[in-house]
Amino acid sequence: MNLASAKIIASSTAGDTAVASAARISTTQGSALEIYEKSCEKENNGSLIEKVVGSGHTSTLEHQFFTVAFDNVSVCTEEFVIEFRLGSYTVKSRRYVDFTNAGFYIPALPAELLADYRQHMQSLFDAYARLLELDIPKEDARYLLPYCFRSNFYCTMNARELLYMVTVMCKGRGRFYPELKMLGESLKMQLRDYFPNLPELFEARFRADESEAFARYAPVQPDWHIVPKAETAEVELRFAPPQHSLDILMEAQVFNGMFAADPEGPYEAFDLITSERPRELELIHAQFEIRNLSLAAITHLVRHRIQTVLVPHITAAVYKQNYVLPETIRQNAEACALYQQAFEKNAAAFEKMRSSGLPAEDAQYFALAGNQLDVICDMNGRELLHFMKLRTCNRAQWEIRSCAIELLRQLRAESPALFSMFGPSCFVSGKCPEGRLSCGKAKEMQALFSDAL
Repeated sequence: MNLASAKIIASSTAGDTAVASAARISTTQGSALEIYEKSCEKENNGSLIEKVVGSGHTSTLEHQFFTVAFDNVSVCTEEFVIEFRLGSYTVKSRRYVDFTNAGFYIPALPAELLADYRQHMQSLFDAYARLLELDIPKEDARYLLPYCFRSNFYCTMNARELLYMVTVMCKGRGRFYPELKMLGESLKMQLRDYFPNLPELFEARFRADESEAFARYAPVQPDWHIVPKAETAEVELRFAPPQHSLDILMEAQVFNGMFAADPEGPYEAFDLITSERPRELELIHAQFEIRNLSLAAITHLVRHRIQTVLVPHITAAVYKQNYVLPETIRQNAEACALYQQAFEKNAAAFEKMRSSGLPAEDAQYFALAGNQLDVICDMNGRELLHFMKLRTCNRAQWEIRSCAIELLRQLRAESPALFSMFGPSCFVSGKCPEGRLSCGKAKEMQALFSDAL
């Protein structure tokens, strides 16, 4: 059996010396290199770091980095970790990798439920494999993968963020989930080799939030029954930049000394949109909601970390039971029947096991990648530009691409002068960044996004 684990596989070489140097530099005479050289000779680096961190000055820890290999964890753990946005992540793509033999995480279930759990989860992997045999693309077959499937990924964080994440795993919302608690305790022990007392210092300063306990449960009526239903994602622009956005951007560029404004002439934002450093765009923002977005597509959305994004807990998707139905599957009678039956059987299996004593924290493993949730996002104009360049591209995953194009259509309706310049990279800059993976249709894309969407 492959056990879930989290192992620190690399750290920045200077270690506590760099952190101690940072702790000294604000109150010590001398240049940066002089202070660093003295810190290399000091024996009290550890106690100094603990004193500074204990006083709340945790930013000094950001000069130490760790890379963690998460090995054979559930995808629920992957989703939890990626919520910590001050980190870098590289995951195994479900769009391109065959997950038939990936295996699945088995929580500490009551003995009487274990056999049924194993049999049910394996049946979902078998259905996934059959879809691949029917020539369904991996990115669509993956919607049947249960959220107990094994995930393997790398995460790199500075020491402060990693210590904070470990604290949340052990003492915060992660403590309700045995898998997260176990991984957090393991990482805590490993971190003690670098900073012996810091895990406990972080925990002492942490205030646990009890509200996450309720996320494991859903209000259930006595006659409650799950009815899976196929739904299509819907986008609603909740707040758009005002019509005078161009005036805001022009004033910001004048303030920033970028150019001398001509009060008589029209303002063109094209140079700003295509510039290397369009910081003025950060002064405007948009808020939008996407209803019925699959868990798989949500992973493409939350990768944009310079945003505020509200995503309900995975368990909510299990109780909601709406799901996406891809066109490739809809057009294949055998695949469509197999696909829809899989969602129905999964809902029935969850309902049966829940009524037989399934622990509340294990409900999340019954979510399928195709189950849907509603999400709310708020992005500034610069991140919106980046989002559109990536997600309206022909190579973007089709579900998030459809949502991005619809969002852009609504933004153009509200502020056409600005958002008529937003679109995929080949449209915005005239260049495709995909190299050999380019769709080869730059001219067609430029024509498409030049017109009304």
